[in-house]
Amino acid sequence: MKGNVLGFDPDTNTGAISGYDGQRYDFVTADWRGTSRPRRGDVVDFQAVDQRATEIYLVEPVYVAPSFWPFYFSLNGRISRSQYWLRFVVPYLVIYFALQIVGAIAGSGSNLNIAISITIMIFSLVMLWPSLAILVKRIHDRNKSGWWCLFLYIPTFVFTILLMVWLGAAILAIAAGDADTALPTLGALGILVIILGVATLGIDLWFFVEFGCLRGTIGSNRFGPDPVRRA
Repeated sequence: MKGNVLGFDPDTNTGAISGYDGQRYDFVTADWRGTSRPRRGDVVDFQAVDQRATEIYLVEPVYVAPSFWPFYFSLNGRISRSQYWLRFVVPYLVIYFALQIVGAIAGSGSNLNIAISITIMIFSLVMLWPSLAILVKRIHDRNKSGWWCLFLYIPTFVFTILLMVWLGAAILAIAAGDADTALPTLGALGILVIILGVATLGIDLWFFVEFGCLRGTIGSNRFGPDPVRRA
């Protein structure tokens, strides 16, 4: 018989299943045959003995690869490493560098170079949301909340702002001939920019390894079925 897990108490190692026959069946951990802890809503197949469930097996939901719109714009679900690299990162880099090469060939200041620069800026802006949505789904594949992306974006944003402030202040001080007076302030701010830059680089490298290189959760997790088909 099939049913859904109503709940599981890890302290007592007991749980309950709502069978598709409308009855409630209690179970203990010894009856559970899944590889992960029972979760509310899990679809299971089990043997019913009186009002007890035995030989309980988790029924793995089938993963359906997202189509164009959900893949690039939805924050829900999971994607694998291959989907992340082959459907987003590689095409993005190919388009970006192809535009850069065409712009370089056209020559600085030419009409084509200006048009390419505008195209790159528009392309980068258009891809902001898809890059976020895809990263969130890759984070989900590692069974982590999509809010983890803030650990990447907030330090990067703060570093960029501080770097622009430091560069702007340095340029203004040099233009005003006041570099010697402003040097202590610029030096302190510059040290802060360097420290934050190193920290941001470390976070970027961690994100690259954690969400770009590591296998997602084997089997279903709280964000959906496993996108990698197992033999």
